Amino acid sequence: MEIAGKRFLVTGGSGFIGSHVVDRLVAEGAAEVVVFDARVRRENLADSLESGRVRLVEGDVTDPASVASATDGVDGVFHMAVLPLGPCTEDPLRCVEVNVVGTLNVLEAAGAAGVKKVVFSSASSVYGDTNETMDESHPLGARTMYGASKISGEYLTHALGTERGMDYVILRYMNVFGPRQEGGLVINVLRRIRSGEPPTIMGDGSASFDFVHVADVAGANVQAMASDVTGESYNVGGGNEVSVREIVDRLLQLTGSELEPDVHVDVEVPMTRRVGSSERATNELGWQPGFDLERGLADVVAKTP
Repeated sequence: MEIAGKRFLVTGGSGFIGSHVVDRLVAEGAAEVVVFDARVRRENLADSLESGRVRLVEGDVTDPASVASATDGVDGVFHMAVLPLGPCTEDPLRCVEVNVVGTLNVLEAAGAAGVKKVVFSSASSVYGDTNETMDESHPLGARTMYGASKISGEYLTHALGTERGMDYVILRYMNVFGPRQEGGLVINVLRRIRSGEPPTIMGDGSASFDFVHVADVAGANVQAMASDVTGESYNVGGGNEVSVREIVDRLLQLTGSELEPDVHVDVEVPMTRRVGSSERATNELGWQPGFDLERGLADVVAKTP
């Protein structure tokens, strides 16, 4: 689907990743981008709002009528609204309401509105805990409510996309970081450094992850929408494997801090490795990350107060 001149709905569009997708759509000439969010954060959309092509709608994906109204007349939907990991663990019922029923509402509304394509945001959590490098054929084995809800969302997307005749692509994000992030390893370490507190490392710091910059994730979303591909799932990662200790050390260097990390070696960490292969996204969507880790971390340091 051509992006220029088309109308798109981004659920959760003023959040961390969603706002970057909105920026990318505006930059590529979308006629209108409807941002549907339960809590609209205008500060994340400051640049895009100046275009005059972004419309803000405050609403909850658990309300079918609100979702249907926001979806009317759009060509494509990016479903990014989500209850994150922590709140999902604390309130499993709310997790199901937002991440499962909310996804159902979005897909039903998209089908009724004749939407041409849906891009669904999933996560590496669907794979569960594994030390293997995960490609898309790796078995799904979520061990958290959040991961389970994302598996449910994926299957709903497959089922309703097929039944309603909609094209769709599912994207499984690795460890996303970047400006506007409210939580996560990179931003939490940076905040402690900026406040003059030693960054905390749980365990020995050897746990490793695939870090991907949010601008690259936004690019993957728009590329998935623009492509002719449908019915597929793709990992979206930075193509790297970096330990927690390396992230902390690089942030200390980039900020010029002389703080020493506070390492809690005796603390057991929930996972020791989560790294995925994004080769299929490169080969089939024509997408590849543009930020290496050093550039990505420098971008966060420069743009985070």
